[in-house]
Amino acid sequence: MSPQGGPGRKAVGKAEKKAFEEEVSRVAPKTKPDGDNWHPGDAPSMALTWAVTALAKAGTLSIVGVYPHQAKTFPIGLAMNKNLTVRMGNCNHRRYLPLLVELVRTGAVDPSKLLSQHEPIGNAIEAYKEFDRREPGWVKVELRPQVH
Repeated sequence: MSPQGGPGRKAVGKAEKKAFEEEVSRVAPKTKPDGDNWHPGDAPSMALTWAVTALAKAGTLSIVGVYPHQAKTFPIGLAMNKNLTVRMGNCNHRRYLPLLVELVRTGAVDPSKLLSQHEPIGNAIEAYKEFDRREPGWVKVELRPQVH
């Protein structure tokens, strides 16, 4: 066995690279965003592969986050052979909203403490660009309506 992982490893590497490049072109076709915005990479698909690999047989994989609808790569064979349960989806807002509203109404939680920036709604696009560039201090932004 060679240090690179055995015979045929180089061919497998080329096939993996080609498959990854095809995935990036589908999932994140804009490869030259302005500034320090997010750049396409292999983090989402690599994180899924690592998660499936790390789980014990008959484990449960819970996927949180937001994936674009073009994302179609998942290590289904590895997950199936390990008899994994997969749970995923966006937050069930309707389940939590009544409790959260009640916590704010009673003063138990003050959501304004989470706000890091306050901008007039007319600055929404620029504020989003600042947030997207991961500018320091841009965590949660309140967009205030403008009075005319």
